[in-house]
Amino acid sequence: MKIINFKLRHKQSFNFKTVIDEDKSVFNFHSNTNSTGKTTLIRAFLYTLGFNVPDTELIKFSDFEFVMRIIVNGSEFNIVRKDSLITINDVDYGLPVDELAIRAMLFNIMDHNLLDNLLGTIYFDQEKGWTLLNRGTIIGINRFSIEDFFRGLNDDDSEESRMLESKLREIDKKIAQYKFMVNIAEYQDAINIEVNKKVSYDTYGETLERELLEKKQRLSIVEEELKEINEIIKGNKDFVDYIEKKKIYIQTLDQEIIQVTRHNLYNYQQVFESNEARKFLLVSEKNAIKQRIAEIESTQRKQISFENIPNVEEDLVRRLADVKRIGTIEAQSLVDKLKKERKAINEQLLKRTKASNDWIDKAYKIIEGYTLELGLSPAYKIDIFTHKLKSKSGAVLHKMVFMHKLVYIKLLSEKVGYPLPIFCDSPSGREIEDETIRTMLTIIKRDFADHQVFIASINDYHEIFEDIKIIPMDGTLFNKQSLLD
Repeated sequence: MKIINFKLRHKQSFNFKTVIDEDKSVFNFHSNTNSTGKTTLIRAFLYTLGFNVPDTELIKFSDFEFVMRIIVNGSEFNIVRKDSLITINDVDYGLPVDELAIRAMLFNIMDHNLLDNLLGTIYFDQEKGWTLLNRGTIIGINRFSIEDFFRGLNDDDSEESRMLESKLREIDKKIAQYKFMVNIAEYQDAINIEVNKKVSYDTYGETLERELLEKKQRLSIVEEELKEINEIIKGNKDFVDYIEKKKIYIQTLDQEIIQVTRHNLYNYQQVFESNEARKFLLVSEKNAIKQRIAEIESTQRKQISFENIPNVEEDLVRRLADVKRIGTIEAQSLVDKLKKERKAINEQLLKRTKASNDWIDKAYKIIEGYTLELGLSPAYKIDIFTHKLKSKSGAVLHKMVFMHKLVYIKLLSEKVGYPLPIFCDSPSGREIEDETIRTMLTIIKRDFADHQVFIASINDYHEIFEDIKIIPMDGTLFNKQSLLD
């Protein structure tokens, strides 16, 4: 697959902004700082291809029209996406209903396990992508499962596997339901204790009144202390002024006659500064309390018209306490039982996944080569189906995820018969040396030369890829435009 053209426009604009309009192998969306739209642009590519990816913080994809032209195995697709409507070669499809059908058509993949795990194969992201080795959430609601992935590669579409998968989904649904019941049961227990003890639930107005009383009491204390500190400061100053005015002298042990002033009076300056600092803190606290009192009194005036509204919160809590109780122990027992059943089914599926699966053998051979090249100890050569990842340091896990992802892309590309694109968002990490990142990208350049690569990074990688297209990002690509732009 190759993306030949990509452009976008805001729904209030007449003009498109072209991002890509040439056949290049590597595109680097680059800026020296963060928050310039690099991640948003990577996600916009995936969004246009029909994937269900979340918006970024400041950009809503539904506010834009995206246009893309791609070539897959010699077939050309012109894609237009506007919110939930996606048009491919002038045929309209609706999302999310047609999501899998769109993915199957664009990527020429029919197996549902491969379709479900496609995004986790081609996409590395800065949040979870560099810690997701073999299973878990990739982005949004999209998940990756290595067991499903290898069953898809092996064309395991047997009735037994489908039944086990269906049963597993049903168990996961029940576990979620019973976990919710456990939470309700625990909350009911807490409520019943409070209701039986006749715990009162203050209204918002009562809470304000109590806070107002506390603030006024504290204000009185602060003002009294401020009055005292002012008297102390004034008394000390008057005392020193009096001494200096009377010209009082003292005789030292060395028979030296010295006039007493504020400058040689022992510890006077330290005491003065300490008192002034305390006065400053008291004045600041006094002003803050007065401001809060004013805010509370203003809120109370606005609340007057609502004084007769029943305490809805208290009523709901009491009604929940009266509902027939859910047994915490019983609900948790069901959750534990279902988890054991899920574990047993997972073991059956894993056994079926590994049975006569040449793709797994291919994966291990590729991983073995990358392990040496990335400088990982042979001790880190683990079972690709492992669940034990917590003991791995950030740098080691980063390298392991990288080489496993490359294996997934290589195997799936072999399966579908064409090189899949690679979307890499922020390859650098806090625990990863720059040289390691460059080694990783050099591997991509060497072993994935036929693949189109999209990199979003604060680094410029033109010295690694000769045919790279660097697209500067300055934070204006997704700016809202007027109708007269």
